[in-house]
Amino acid sequence: MIEENFILKHRDQLEVCCTLRMPDGKRPTWLVIVAHGFRGFKDWGFFPYLCQRLSQSGFAALSFNHALCGVRENPYEITDLLGFSNNSTTQELKDWDLILDAVLTGSLPYSDHIKLHAMGVVGHSRGGSYGILLSNRVRQIQTVVAWGAIQTFQRFSPEAQRRWRQDGFIEVGNRNLENRFCLRLGALEALERNYDRLDVSRSMRELTIPVLLLHGRLDQTVAMGEARKLWECADHHLCRFHIIENAGHTFKTQHPFTGPSQPLIEAVSQTVSWLERKLSR
Repeated sequence: MIEENFILKHRDQLEVCCTLRMPDGKRPTWLVIVAHGFRGFKDWGFFPYLCQRLSQSGFAALSFNHALCGVRENPYEITDLLGFSNNSTTQELKDWDLILDAVLTGSLPYSDHIKLHAMGVVGHSRGGSYGILLSNRVRQIQTVVAWGAIQTFQRFSPEAQRRWRQDGFIEVGNRNLENRFCLRLGALEALERNYDRLDVSRSMRELTIPVLLLHGRLDQTVAMGEARKLWECADHHLCRFHIIENAGHTFKTQHPFTGPSQPLIEAVSQTVSWLERKLSR
């Protein structure tokens, strides 16, 4: 297996760190972009395992960190809390544009070994939702596998938004953590500006490509109700909704990774099988 780390840079010099894993051979292979979610990163928990399994199955797996996900020198931990606080959907959409531009212009390492006219996206949480959104705009995205996808990017109550405006920031995540994660007001303003671009349900209704929705029945981060709403918007002739029993939002996976759980093995198996049927044609 080939494994190469590289960096893509925005014009403002913000960096998107990437890892490409692919079979060691001369035969061109299909590309799968693997996307993390909120408070995630490409080397968190199950992502390296997922990418390795994709590569072993014959795909080129491209994972990346959003520029302001908070990961810096240590690839296995969010340490840049200031950078994290400045993240927004506007920035994340720019990161996606940077990645897709590099793919479609053949600027990736080993591009001559990758089929660029069609690709898949596997995304966790909001990563899967971004895949759904962007596949309506990028015709080369031929299928999406969404793990625990969010049905809406609006995760904050009116009262929380009022306090956010008043204080200029909002705390997110586990309050018991030693390092508290915050988002500045720019993240809320970006949500409002990007409201139309972030309409996941509408994108799901308009899709003409196959989507696999994978969701843990015990997911307390993204409720099963959100998954069912997305499924209601899907073309049931094209798409599939698969519930993984006894699994939460991260499919019983911890960070650091200690090995695949049974729910994770099922999620990966379903994903690989789907991509083999829908992409490898």
